[in-house]
Amino acid sequence: MNEFNSAIFFPQAEKICREVFENISENLFVRLDIRTFDYNESPESSAFYSVVLQNQLEDELKNDKNATVISSPFLDSGKIVFFILYLTKKLMNSLSEHQILYEKISESLFDFLSEQWKSDSTYFYNGSTSSIIIRKATDSLVTEISKQCCSYNDFALYETINLSMLNIFNSLAFLTYEKDNTEGLIHFTNQLVEIDFLFEFKSPEKYGNFSMNNLRLIRKLLELSDQKENIGIISDTNTIYGIGKPKSDENLYSVSFSKDHKWTLLKNSTELLTMKNNLLVFSNSLPSKKDFMKYAGKIFQGSEKIAEMHSIIMALCEQHKGTILVIKKDASELAQKYQDLAILTKKVKLDSENVRKLSSIDGAILMDENCICHGFGAVLDGLDSGCGNRARGSRFNSSERFYKLYRNEKDTDFMVFILSDDGNYNFFPPLEKYL
Repeated sequence: MNEFNSAIFFPQAEKICREVFENISENLFVRLDIRTFDYNESPESSAFYSVVLQNQLEDELKNDKNATVISSPFLDSGKIVFFILYLTKKLMNSLSEHQILYEKISESLFDFLSEQWKSDSTYFYNGSTSSIIIRKATDSLVTEISKQCCSYNDFALYETINLSMLNIFNSLAFLTYEKDNTEGLIHFTNQLVEIDFLFEFKSPEKYGNFSMNNLRLIRKLLELSDQKENIGIISDTNTIYGIGKPKSDENLYSVSFSKDHKWTLLKNSTELLTMKNNLLVFSNSLPSKKDFMKYAGKIFQGSEKIAEMHSIIMALCEQHKGTILVIKKDASELAQKYQDLAILTKKVKLDSENVRKLSSIDGAILMDENCICHGFGAVLDGLDSGCGNRARGSRFNSSERFYKLYRNEKDTDFMVFILSDDGNYNFFPPLEKYL
């Protein structure tokens, strides 16, 4: 790539990277870098040299303050080229349980960028690029089910059939049965001896494959599953064998459906990804009680109610409904200021039970550092700082403006917790500032 095109390449590439990683977590992406090494030997010997260079890069970057992800090397105009993603280390640590997903996203992103670099592309950014990259990554991850489960007598059926597991799951999530939305469980395995069958089909081949052409039967069979008892449809992603329960979760893929058009892919009971309304939902794991105590303890210094704050936030999350919780030392004064934009209450102590009632009302809950409620249903306002996020809704953006309007220089005595409908959350001030 020539110098002029390189200067045009990076702003577009970084914008795509930022948009891709915003789907995972706010402020995760830091920057993109590229390293090139002159190489004048034969292409056949480049593989060994590339491994040496990659090991050198890993050693060089291992003590970087950010987490780094290095692309596979590729040859371009007599050079060996690497892309390097710099990501926020604290946030990456909190996302460790989703490592397989962000690795797939990184691979898909690197594939796209390397194609643009090698083709000497000038203008390649458009608003749908990040969605295409994420779709490719999620499709790749879901396809791993077929590669690992769809085999019989050491013969890999996956190589001889055409499956789009992602389309099957997305379509099932929207099917109804007797007017009920989809809910249920599917287990994928080729080790049928590891299944306790409730109902095993006498002639499985008669009932059709696990495919788009057989969605109605699969949807009907989901009515026989029981998520609480871990009972689900048993399939190897090709044949449907019946209804049963795995004897263990070892080397087991499962897909769990909920009635809000959402499905979750799990391996060994660990969540790999969640899709809702055909879109990736990257539900951040809430901070542990220990981390929350550390975070909130620095904001509300000396407060003895931080453990109760944590219980209230956990209760709000269990509602699976978007909400805002404002915790402010002078919440009583704030409620008076917002009396025309909120429903004010006499002082009442909030707990994990009664706060669930308030979360059913649109608007923010106003609570002080002693967990005393002073109002709910508050419509928040704030200063237009010009730093809004188009990718986020009004709940997030209004909360951010509200926080910036009322925060103090020390970032104390004031916290805002925002929970989205899809399960993602944010804190102001940001968690990573204190953890």
